[in-house]
Amino acid sequence: MRFRFTREQDEFRKDVRRFLSDTLTPDFWAHHREHRLPGWSPEFSRAAAARGWLATSWPVEYGGLGLGAIEQSIYMEEMAYAGAPQEHHRRAIQQVGPSIMLFGTPEQKAGYLPKIASGEISFAMGLSEPNAGSDLANVETRAARDGDEYVINGVKRYTSGAHYSDYLWCVARTDPDAPKHRGISMIVVPLKSAGVEVRPLLDLQGEHHFNYIYLNDVRVPVGNRVGEENRGWYVNAQTMDYERSGGAHIGSSRRLVDQAVRWVRENPRYRLSDADRSRLADIVTTGEVAWLLGYRVAWMRTQGLFPNHEASMVKLLTASIRQAVPNLMMHIMGVAGLAVEEATGDGDWGADYLESASATVGQGTSEIQRNVIATRGLGLPRG
Repeated sequence: MRFRFTREQDEFRKDVRRFLSDTLTPDFWAHHREHRLPGWSPEFSRAAAARGWLATSWPVEYGGLGLGAIEQSIYMEEMAYAGAPQEHHRRAIQQVGPSIMLFGTPEQKAGYLPKIASGEISFAMGLSEPNAGSDLANVETRAARDGDEYVINGVKRYTSGAHYSDYLWCVARTDPDAPKHRGISMIVVPLKSAGVEVRPLLDLQGEHHFNYIYLNDVRVPVGNRVGEENRGWYVNAQTMDYERSGGAHIGSSRRLVDQAVRWVRENPRYRLSDADRSRLADIVTTGEVAWLLGYRVAWMRTQGLFPNHEASMVKLLTASIRQAVPNLMMHIMGVAGLAVEEATGDGDWGADYLESASATVGQGTSEIQRNVIATRGLGLPRG
């Protein structure tokens, strides 16, 4: 298969790289480490937004550049590869905005999209709960109708970035008597609402990225519901396809693979066995396949298609890379890999190893992705 970008797309990639080189300077990172949370920089988000890049593929009337999904993927890939701090805008741009464009009312589009594109507002994803993970049909958070408002009660867990976000993209059950997939709705909840409590949930390294969110009699206007009532599961299914089909996954996995290859070349004292070399070659090959599939997904979106099992393939492959690289590096280095002083450049293999534990359960478990590929991609009967 021959695959090439257009001259304009190549120039666009060069522009993004120049911006990253000029912006992510040693002084920027020193200030970031001292004054900001990991991955979160409203200043960086606004700087990228000033060029229209956050919403590269969005229509101009919503604050975008009106380009295509290929350009959006190029931007997202380069940002992820550079390790840019995107947490302020990433979820809103990658998942929420496209879903509002598809399912939202004119008022919602006018109210949210320009502010997302400018980096003015941010979103956290209120999906997982103590008893509902990747299968959101089990969601227990309730949204009871009271006139022109919903009264929301429940608990969300593993909510990334809620401690610095403005809104919660919240799945809640609006009809407890309906079949599981048909009784939930998608509702935008302002995180400063009365009755919202955000509590930190620390990861294996004591870092604060995740949160519990307790919703106690939180009142939200019915106009904050995105899509039809009791059709939220289907809205969210499309939202997650947007999450899996962006360029961020291929950019971050390419960054990780290149770090590993560079580390092996720069540390000859760690002699690789033939088996280790073979494993590393397999990982590099998997990364190339994921990259090609990622741009196939972007191309499909330019054709007006909604990639589903194709997006699941990208997520599955990149999740496997996120675990395979640190596992291999820890195998090569042994217990020394857990020592900070063994880190080379911007890689800390011990930290990557611990963080990789969640790779196959985040954004829909890898097992679910395999089921999507089997049933919707291969047409196999459900078990």
